[in-house]
Amino acid sequence: MKWIVLEENPMPDNYIAIMAAEEDRILQIEKKRCSIFDSCDKAMNRARELRQKYKVPSIRLFQQDGISALV
Repeated sequence: MKWIVLEENPMPDNYIAIMAAEEDRILQIEKKRCSIFDSCDKAMNRARELRQKYKVPSIRLFQQDGISALV
């Protein structure tokens, strides 16, 4: 699995987005400004940093089956 954290300003969504995907799958979102991590923990640490930087209340994890949840 790979974990993609969007680095762009999240407004107006009001959350930092993390996408989980199969390692060999290339997502359109990877063309945007993002960071790619090999573990959920590393992605969560970066998302927490961005949450503070952009002063948004939440982090949302999007899974490849289409389910998302606030974490």
